[in-house]
Amino acid sequence: MKRLILTAALILISLAPKLYAQSDEDNTSSYTKLMSRSKTESTFELWQGLIQTRAFVVLKEGRLILDLGDEVDYESFHNLDSVLTVFRKDIAFYKDSLSANPTSNVRIDYVLNADYAFKKIRFMIHEAHGSSFLNRDGEISKLKFEQDTIRIIIHKTKPGIGNGKNGPCSVSYAVQATFILGNYADIDKVIADHVLAGIIDTLEKGSHVKRKHRYDYKPLTVVYNPYYSGKGAFTRRNYLMSNEFALSSDYNKSKISFNPQFGVGIVRNTLTPTADIAFQYNRYWNNFKERNMFRLSGTGYYFFDKDSKGSFVVNDNWFISATVGNISQHNDPGWYGKQSTFGIGYLVSRKGDYFKKNTFRVFTDIMLVRGISVVPEVIFTDNFKQIFPGISVKVFQ
Repeated sequence: MKRLILTAALILISLAPKLYAQSDEDNTSSYTKLMSRSKTESTFELWQGLIQTRAFVVLKEGRLILDLGDEVDYESFHNLDSVLTVFRKDIAFYKDSLSANPTSNVRIDYVLNADYAFKKIRFMIHEAHGSSFLNRDGEISKLKFEQDTIRIIIHKTKPGIGNGKNGPCSVSYAVQATFILGNYADIDKVIADHVLAGIIDTLEKGSHVKRKHRYDYKPLTVVYNPYYSGKGAFTRRNYLMSNEFALSSDYNKSKISFNPQFGVGIVRNTLTPTADIAFQYNRYWNNFKERNMFRLSGTGYYFFDKDSKGSFVVNDNWFISATVGNISQHNDPGWYGKQSTFGIGYLVSRKGDYFKKNTFRVFTDIMLVRGISVVPEVIFTDNFKQIFPGISVKVFQ
């Protein structure tokens, strides 16, 4: 029986990384998608998985979004005014086609690479859905609802982590500046406003992230309104937001909850009910998709024995346990998310001979589905003279 318990514990512990994230398949899928992209996609579409820093900026004429691999990539946009001036000249040959239908919206991708003297340009024209008009006292004019997009893409290389046969490897990647405007020609007003240099400088100074080493990449989102001097003109979050409006739901994310858990486990060779009477502190982030948590609980193991008269007695043993970890919400509604936790407990109430004095337990929670988790643990008892594994299955978490 002891061998069975030990084997089961080791199997569950070995499964933990797969059960936490199920990320092997996801990563393989992402890698496959990356490698299978067409040359057009690789040239004009930034791979989202490489974005680590994102900045949203309010402009008089629209919005600017910067997608970077790191905050050091702001240097690529120090001369953004000059880049846009050259851009306007380079797209002049297509002006007639862009103005052929005033109600359509356009996207212009402009690709630069320091290793080449030429630029690559792509025009995408999207026709309006239906014909929209404005009637003002009998004067009819066409309406344009959708905005135009100008995207400046800069292809770059940086040293990789490993070393190749001929020296350090290099990694190719791209950064981009996206302007969302009422009309693409409004970029002339942005250039004339002479604010871009100051905006990039402010973003660069405010986006610094402390790192232990050069490869310690941490996600960051910045929202900046250069025309507003009040509180909230510059806001940063340590995760990537899909849009700046996500800040509207970014209120107090701290929550303390009563978190009871019940289940059944195996201790030594005995099947025993378990109960956690717990209070849990949650710190939510990434639009409530992820949370850090700290849980303080009284963890009880219930053993049933017979006294000298043959009557059943309950020997309940209680640990004070503390758990810390992180939980991420998965896209699949049937999957609770990935969970990474670590806990430690100390025996404060002992009955029966199942545990000796000075008993500790270390454990981790493996979330299977919403409301059900497996808890492999190792118990150290009798002043660390005995060490044995245990397993619990908990519900109603």
